[in-house]
Amino acid sequence: MILRGGSKKGTDGGRASVVAKTSFSSYLPLWARIVVPCLLLTSAVLNVIALLPGVPFLRIDSLLIRSLAGDYSILKVVQLLWEHSLYPLVVLVVVFSILFPPIKLVLATMSMYRPMTCEGREHLLSWLGHLGRWSLLDVYVSLLLLLVLSKETFVGATVTSGLYLFMGAIILSMVAGIILHELCRRAAPEQTLPTDTVRPLIVWAGWQGVVATLIAAVAIVVIALAFSQPMFQVNKFGLASNVWSLQDGIAFLFTDDLQLFAAAMLLFLVIGPVLIMIMLLVSLYVPLPHKWRRRSYLMMRYTAEWSMLDVFSLAMVLYLSEQKNFVPLDIKHGTWYLFGSVLMFTGAILWAELVMRRAILRREAAGTTTLGFSPHESPD
Repeated sequence: MILRGGSKKGTDGGRASVVAKTSFSSYLPLWARIVVPCLLLTSAVLNVIALLPGVPFLRIDSLLIRSLAGDYSILKVVQLLWEHSLYPLVVLVVVFSILFPPIKLVLATMSMYRPMTCEGREHLLSWLGHLGRWSLLDVYVSLLLLLVLSKETFVGATVTSGLYLFMGAIILSMVAGIILHELCRRAAPEQTLPTDTVRPLIVWAGWQGVVATLIAAVAIVVIALAFSQPMFQVNKFGLASNVWSLQDGIAFLFTDDLQLFAAAMLLFLVIGPVLIMIMLLVSLYVPLPHKWRRRSYLMMRYTAEWSMLDVFSLAMVLYLSEQKNFVPLDIKHGTWYLFGSVLMFTGAILWAELVMRRAILRREAAGTTTLGFSPHESPD
């Protein structure tokens, strides 16, 4: 698979070491035994503080619309969704923004100290990595609300410490998870790979590789349109009808002393997904040594854990579901490009994964060693 790793198995002795249950902490370098627990502990403390009832994410002030005034937090979101019988969204917010962060910290700690097989530990860390970004769902809802209420004369939203604390908690836990996952991968038995330069994967992929190329190229274009085109317009009596695109929102955050959130949106919503599509094209058309091909897969996998087009899209759906309690929006075509970019991005990854598996089988049938790993194993 391209974006999900698996343990590498080599000789029979290597297989035995993979199956044996060991405590990972004894194999970690000294710096990791110090840094990772500090990251996890700091994340836990920040997460607890951010979820306290008296620690809001935003503080909304309104002279014209009194119903908007007050504090905005995760608990406020859950309350509004529950009052409007939006129970599936309640489940999403509670699971990913309230329950999953501490569960992830507990499981990541267990992966360090509890005896586990190498393969089981890597699968656990891989799933934690893929699910971790969804904890930022409410952060994106808060940022959307901030943009909607910005540039207004009698209404305003101020970012409070809760948003910084919660975002910091999630990012620190994601960083700790990637460190553990990479060190776990390196601890697995390595295969002996050829050192020659391989032929480009497109040679073995054929027409399916061409389709993968087209999907990746279209995904880049759609992501660019989602970034540049207007997404919504404020539509409420008494408020200025500001039109916002993702580009406008990021630029506003940069100029409004909210550079941390602007950088996160730019990196996670634009640069990360486009970078993955470019790396996918490179893996298809550039002849790489086996060592560098594996590294390209790892880069794609780890970058995918930080690519959050799907999370931001769900945040948009979440806001629209409760917009009557805040500010109604007129949806523009940029929002549809955003939803389309999620479909194209996900489709490109899934199709490329299929193409790669079939290309490996064709290479195996030809009796060559194009990629240097078994079709039944992960390339990383």
